[in-house]
Amino acid sequence: MKEINIDHSKIAYYEQGKGETIILLHGWPQTSYVWRKNFSELSKHNRVIAVDLPGLGKSEKVEKYDTKSIATLIDKFTDSLKIDKFHLVGHDIGSWVAVTYAIFFERKLSTLTVIDASIPGLMDAAVFRPENANKVWQFYFHAVDAIPEFLTDGKEKEYISWYFTKKSFIKTAINKDDLQTYYNDYKGTMKNGFDYYRAFGESAKQNQSFSGKLSIPVLAIGGRYALAERVGDAIRKIADHVQVETIEECGHYVPEEQPEQINKLILTQIKK
Repeated sequence: MKEINIDHSKIAYYEQGKGETIILLHGWPQTSYVWRKNFSELSKHNRVIAVDLPGLGKSEKVEKYDTKSIATLIDKFTDSLKIDKFHLVGHDIGSWVAVTYAIFFERKLSTLTVIDASIPGLMDAAVFRPENANKVWQFYFHAVDAIPEFLTDGKEKEYISWYFTKKSFIKTAINKDDLQTYYNDYKGTMKNGFDYYRAFGESAKQNQSFSGKLSIPVLAIGGRYALAERVGDAIRKIADHVQVETIEECGHYVPEEQPEQINKLILTQIKK
């Protein structure tokens, strides 16, 4: 794993391959490890960079976790690597960052791919209604100050395991070794992940301030048993050229549950 200092904080990342650059941003409660089933195929003819988001994985914590602040760090990261044009792919909170990046730094993007995420300020408010509490309760719980850290301290593995069990359709996609890998990275650093949710409202306002339309091709992917077509519905609010794909037999953890389909869709997308 490589490291680079951006604004006095270390950003960790994996890099492989040559060709057009693809940058991958993971979700919560995960790290760049989420792309382990995609990295080899995507990097056969492309330069692929999988980043640990600031404060998560091997990357160091930062002061602000709103998506514009994180997107700005990602932009400085690309500048440091002398990347002036690339394809951006995000999953879950990685998609939060990716969408905001596209809004403020579209000039550097060739394409954008958004995978199963409730994008701040864009997702239909109906998703967050009480009848969907079993699917979205964490947005409220994680936003509360201090309590999530207190209640998950010493039970990080059990807590993140709940998400993989309840929000996946293919239960074998994330095995015990995978869970241990995620646990090793999140133990003692849960606050950083919660802080992304605490900044959700601010991130929503940042996205909603955008009154234009993205001109780049955007691929919006949802798992059939997760957000499905609603990802595309949200992205159409800010983009003119949107391809919507729903992955059958799949829950929220799309890159791990259906990696071959994700690889195919991304590789087709970057040829546009």
